[in-house]
Amino acid sequence: MKREKVTMKDIAKELNLSLATVSYVLNHSEKEKISHDTRFKVLETAKRMGYIPNQTAKSLAKSRSNLIGIIVNISKTSSSHCKQQALDLACELQQQIYQAGYDTILSVTHEFDDIQIKYKHSLEAAFIIDMDEKVLKKITKHYYVPVIFLDCDFEEALFYKILPDYDYVIQAAKKQLGAEHPYLVMNQIVNERLTNQITSHFHPEDVFINKNGANLKVFLSHRVSQKGIILGDLLGVQVERLIDNSDILVLSSSNATDILLPDTKRIIVSNHQKAMIAVEILRKLLTMDYDETSNTRILLTPDTPQELAL
Repeated sequence: MKREKVTMKDIAKELNLSLATVSYVLNHSEKEKISHDTRFKVLETAKRMGYIPNQTAKSLAKSRSNLIGIIVNISKTSSSHCKQQALDLACELQQQIYQAGYDTILSVTHEFDDIQIKYKHSLEAAFIIDMDEKVLKKITKHYYVPVIFLDCDFEEALFYKILPDYDYVIQAAKKQLGAEHPYLVMNQIVNERLTNQITSHFHPEDVFINKNGANLKVFLSHRVSQKGIILGDLLGVQVERLIDNSDILVLSSSNATDILLPDTKRIIVSNHQKAMIAVEILRKLLTMDYDETSNTRILLTPDTPQELAL
């Protein structure tokens, strides 16, 4: 038996809300003062009930800006390597967004309290690269359009998060190095949950976080007989200059082959792969063409085609 099409009226009845409130939320209207919790409930219920929007009516209901925001969050103490890696991901996103038929605007912030995006009222959607869980609700309450997060992690189930499967990748790196207790060299990450997840695989004294004032040369000088895992291509280049590269493995975000020495071991979860999957998720979110039971935490393994059940 064919299932009847779910309407906004069905969702309003389910939640005991007015039809107007449900319409405002599902049409991503920012003009009406509707709480974050109410918006969350409407979107979650629409997803659960299998609501499919009438795109013709939706396009007539509001003018489309065709503009997607890319927001890069970088700590004030982040190194130049960290900034370059985040901007490389932003560039990959921009290319994929353009191919999908949208324009982009890029914003870089050190603190989300400081960013007042004057374009937020005209955005179709937004990508945010690295963000701490503590400010999640504070930021997302200002956005009434789909928001997708990259290279950060948190409990909120409504929003999609796209990040490497670090548990899998780090274990694979240890196996390839033949080292049970290697050291770790990584850039600073704003997202505390993700930082803790990565560093939990190493002894605390064997973790070096690259930020302003940190001395990588001194850290490595005390580990000449130890193998190491380097998180990031540019950090890998720096470490190659200081020690024997046969003792390291780089967790890389680039498909380029001319960054590191040819014989340096690498495991790649590329920014290109992240961007492709992020924009595919965006397309499905904008049309609500996804499986309401799907997991919103997308973990990427080394560059292989990802089967998305959205």
